[in-house]
Amino acid sequence: MLSAYDRNEDDVVAWEVTRDQAPFFCPECGESVVVKKGQFKIHHFAHLPDSACTYGVGESEEHRQAKYQIYEALSQHASVKSLKVERNLRDVRPDVSFCWQGEHEVAVELQISAISPGEVARRTRSYTAKNMSMLWITPYHRRVSGLIPYRTRVWERYLHALYFGKIYYWIAGEELLPVHFERYSLGTVSREWYDESKQGFCWKEFEQFSPSLRNLRFGDTVRITDMKTAWRPFRQVGQFTLPRARLWTL
Repeated sequence: MLSAYDRNEDDVVAWEVTRDQAPFFCPECGESVVVKKGQFKIHHFAHLPDSACTYGVGESEEHRQAKYQIYEALSQHASVKSLKVERNLRDVRPDVSFCWQGEHEVAVELQISAISPGEVARRTRSYTAKNMSMLWITPYHRRVSGLIPYRTRVWERYLHALYFGKIYYWIAGEELLPVHFERYSLGTVSREWYDESKQGFCWKEFEQFSPSLRNLRFGDTVRITDMKTAWRPFRQVGQFTLPRARLWTL
């Protein structure tokens, strides 16, 4: 975990405190945690060895690095207020959250591991109920640009549908790459059937598209602070049921 509470119950982040400022406490269970100041890893908090709390356990260094970079980049903006990492909102905990220009509450979730569309929808509904504009992003890897066609994951296709035909890949700092998925054709297939009204066989060719492969159309890079609030109405898009959502998007 990157954030904890200090003795005054104030939120603190690991790279802005020293060990001498202990004690620190887990925002999930309230137990004591220690700050880890490594040379090669992002500074973070960790439970003591005998703790049963699983909050923060197993988080990848890639995830911690990304949260740190986004937090640091956003902290340079005068229009960004109430900036926090891992804000505890009970049923959700955004990786980074902030208030933009004194009126837009924004929650950023950086998704790396597999997640179900149902869980994406649940969290999105929760942020919307809290009047927060939601931004889902995922790290940009070489495999995204190196493979044509690109084999998408189901939650990537869900986010693409949720954000009006775009998915936002995180590059560095607050820089994002918008990508549009275009259907990938597997060629044509023939279908024959008997038409009772015509008393004969009919034949037609259909173009067949891959359920997961996509061609990619890259947009120009944007910053998180270039975006604005947009409402996504409840809608069924293909196989996906999209919730009414308050989004942070282009």
